[in-house]
Amino acid sequence: MKLNFARCTFTHSMKAMGCAAALFLGLLGVAASSSATVLTATDASWKVTAGDPGASGWNSNAAFNDSGWASATELSPWPGYVAKVIWSAGGQFSTIETQIWARGIFNLGALPLSAVLNNGFDDDGDIYVNGNLVVSDHNGSAGNSFADITSHMVIGDNLIAFTAIDNYPQWGYNHGAAVQVDATFAQVPEPMSLALLGLGLVGLAFVRRRAKT
Repeated sequence: MKLNFARCTFTHSMKAMGCAAALFLGLLGVAASSSATVLTATDASWKVTAGDPGASGWNSNAAFNDSGWASATELSPWPGYVAKVIWSAGGQFSTIETQIWARGIFNLGALPLSAVLNNGFDDDGDIYVNGNLVVSDHNGSAGNSFADITSHMVIGDNLIAFTAIDNYPQWGYNHGAAVQVDATFAQVPEPMSLALLGLGLVGLAFVRRRAKT
C-alpha cells in the first residue's frame, strides 16, 4: 500500500497541530478498507440425501444429525465460481433420485459487512439460511439467481440448506445444483498502517506539547 502525505511547513504552532491532525485522520482512513472472501461453496464436503428428511430441523438447525446423509457427488465445475455442481450418488442422469436435500455449515467469528448467495438449479429449488427461506425458484427451467443474506448471518455456526428438484417430465433427466456465498469483511489494519498511525499519534502529542510551551 502506497501512502502519500502532503508536505507540512511548521511556521506556527497551530498550523503544526493542524498538520499533525490531518496526518492522524489520514491514517485512520487508510485502516478503513475491506476484503472479499468465499464463506461456503458446494463441493464433496456438503451432505446430501435423496430421501425427504421431513420437517425436523434439517434446514434450520446447524446441529441437526445428518450423519446418515451421504457426501455430495461433484458433477462438474461451476465456471467462474469456487463452487462445484453437485447431486446425490445417483449422479446427473439418475431416473430415481430426482430431488435432493443438501446442507453446508460454516463458522463466523465476526459478522460480514455484506453477504451474497449465488445459486443455480437444474431445474428448481428452495434455499434456507439459518431457517430463513431466501430463494424459492420454481419456474420449471434451469437458471441461477442472487440473494442478499447479510441480515441472516450470525456469530458462530451458520447453515445453508436447500432442496433441489429436477423437472424431468418436461426437460429429461439432467440434475444439478450449486451454491456459493461471497462476503465482504472489514479488514484488520496492516502492521505498517498501525505503525504509521502510532507515529502520527506521537507526532500529534509532540506538537501539542510544543504549542503549550
